[in-house]
Amino acid sequence: MKKLLFISLLGLFATVFGSFNDNNSLLISTYDNHNAFITAETSDFEDNIFTITLKVDWINNNLKPVKNKTTVLAINAQDIKIYPENAVNITQAGAVTLFSNEEVQITLGANPNFEGGEVTIELPLVAANDLESAQLGHWREVFYEQPKKLVVKYTIDGSKIKDVFAPEIIVTSPLVNKNKNEEIPIIDEKMVDFYVTAVDKGGVKWVKINGRKAKNEFVGEYHQTISLFTGINTIKITSEDNAGNISEIKYDLICTHQYELKTNGGIYYAILIAENDYKDPSINNLANPISDAKKLKKVLVENYSFEDDYVYIMENPTRAEIIQEFEGLNDYIGEDDNLIIFYAGHGYWDAYKEIGYWLPSDASMGDKSNWLRNSTVKDYIGAVNSRHTLMITDACFGGSIFQTRAIEGRNVVAYQKIYEMPSRKGMTSGTLKEVPDESIFLQTLVKRLEQNDDRYLPVSKLFNSMRDAILNNSPNVPQFGTIQGVGDEGGEFIFIKRIKE
Repeated sequence: MKKLLFISLLGLFATVFGSFNDNNSLLISTYDNHNAFITAETSDFEDNIFTITLKVDWINNNLKPVKNKTTVLAINAQDIKIYPENAVNITQAGAVTLFSNEEVQITLGANPNFEGGEVTIELPLVAANDLESAQLGHWREVFYEQPKKLVVKYTIDGSKIKDVFAPEIIVTSPLVNKNKNEEIPIIDEKMVDFYVTAVDKGGVKWVKINGRKAKNEFVGEYHQTISLFTGINTIKITSEDNAGNISEIKYDLICTHQYELKTNGGIYYAILIAENDYKDPSINNLANPISDAKKLKKVLVENYSFEDDYVYIMENPTRAEIIQEFEGLNDYIGEDDNLIIFYAGHGYWDAYKEIGYWLPSDASMGDKSNWLRNSTVKDYIGAVNSRHTLMITDACFGGSIFQTRAIEGRNVVAYQKIYEMPSRKGMTSGTLKEVPDESIFLQTLVKRLEQNDDRYLPVSKLFNSMRDAILNNSPNVPQFGTIQGVGDEGGEFIFIKRIKE
């Protein structure tokens, strides 16, 4: 019955007011039995936008003006239809426009690519019983006089449409190598030729790459040679069109090139402690530690920046001789120098007391007074005034002294940065298990140092290249990590490859 009443009422409106040929006006009736005459007014076209205002005059069934302070109206922005499509855009966000009891407004902006002409906009109206219902989103469609939508036609002068779109920038080189599953481009050199395209309807005025004006190679293509630093580089590209619109994008790439390492004249030292022969007959002699130490010295001196005079092999030293050597380290090692302490020999782990030991040549199984605690070695490492100290032990070493860490193979860091920060790192052939005389650990260490082709080799990268080979060929689990509490600041010992003429 209510719907018939609405139809009859709208027919009466048509009889009184005429056929309503003016598409900018419309009679509506709401579900709560309120009626209104809607008139659309449009603003001038300025700054690429115009506004449509819907004036609301509430009337009763006798066509007389009435006061209606409760019902509110809005435009259903989701169902607006525009012809031609994309000629204009709604500038407001939300499912419905701002609502009101007296007038409803919507602002539209011209698409800069629209050349001008007549635009037809269909504006579907919705109503809510009161302000609270509107705020809660309780909207219902209204009943219309035919046709069923308010249609507004608006003519836009194409010459008044301003270019408000900034240039579109696309990087064309370097790009991700999909065959290598790269997430961002990886560059091996310290410089890269960077290419972009910039396109704009009104013409591109300039393109800058990292703040420098790029060269215009061809129409729309721009180029700049960029210097890179090691690690992730963020390239900023900006472009301005002839209308003054500016766009900016950022593009990441990784540079793996390592610049010349500055060591401030630091000297590389190595103390290689090798225990073959034990005085106590109850401790088995070992066949290989001294020969292993000689192999390690050979590769350090021939392939890396270790001078023969600064690599000292201690053959079968006693506990007192080891302590004496440790005591004198600061007599010749300075704050820019680097030190390797290598030990090959018997070790022992007291599981009950959780104490690890090295067994010097004068160690006795029945008396620990000549055993060398791991904690004592740690204290001497902490006292050395070096930039980097690396302990390599081919014997068990107390795991509690280490703070092991994962090796991040994809992380690219400038070696200069990690070299400048002091480090105290350790690498061991096993955790707490007995280490065999035939050392897979030492064999792999020497082999990787011999095979390395990199100019600079951080110890973490060296260990990462060794670990799987040792695990696959030895019952022991090699360890690498920070020696805790002795001054490590996050740096790394770096082997520098000797340049052979």
